[in-house]
Amino acid sequence: MSGRREQVMAALDVLLISARMQVSEMRAMPAVVTFAFVQPTAFLLVALLPLTDSSPEKVTRIVIGVLLTSFWTSTVWGTAGVLRRDRSGGTLARSLTCVRDPRLMVIGKGLGYSLATIVLAGVTVTLVLLVLRQPVVVAHPVWLLVGLVAVLLSGTAIGLLVGSIFVITRYGLQLSSALMYPMFLLGGMLIPLEMVPWGLRWISYGISLRWLQQFLAGAAAGRIDLVPLALAMGLTMGYGLLGSWLFQRTIRRTRKEATLELY
Repeated sequence: MSGRREQVMAALDVLLISARMQVSEMRAMPAVVTFAFVQPTAFLLVALLPLTDSSPEKVTRIVIGVLLTSFWTSTVWGTAGVLRRDRSGGTLARSLTCVRDPRLMVIGKGLGYSLATIVLAGVTVTLVLLVLRQPVVVAHPVWLLVGLVAVLLSGTAIGLLVGSIFVITRYGLQLSSALMYPMFLLGGMLIPLEMVPWGLRWISYGISLRWLQQFLAGAAAGRIDLVPLALAMGLTMGYGLLGSWLFQRTIRRTRKEATLELY
């Protein structure tokens, strides 16, 4: 029993150290300015300035959509790029062959990046709303917090999945673009799904952020619907399992087949 507890504590220690390391590294990343400040500001101005219905419920839904959209961008370009940056920096071999499970390092860095990004984006959105004097409604702050935790977990799972693909292929930047912009159209975060053709709308059912948007908007307006939250967490678990399996294959290629390009 004590041995199991020591393993859990050691794993948590790796997660926390990796998260702190990633937050420290973000200070030198110019892209953080875009993800956390420029993009949410631009999205808010584009969505709110021409708005005719400025009711708190409508504004709140737009704010949640902007936050999730910025979070998705940072997940694809930031969290999922942890392994890609390790490869370009020449430290990927050490990361994948360390004593501890390398997935802990990737998950920890992903959590650190996701948490820092969503906090900074939240501060940016708050300042813009104060300048524009736009009201918002927060009927159930506790459930909103639960939803934000789910967002962090989902982003980390997606980061592990996409980050593993980044290591296998050298076309990570192209893959980022291919994943990012369709999400803007099909995720239902900024563009209502009713405006998306039915032939493409079904794709949104497999996007966890679509369901989290629905849950968060409902919780803010006073409607607690746990079905979207459960669907989002189910998809998150699927992302995590698939990402873990793919990451294990990456490690096997590194340690046994010697076919993975580490630099």
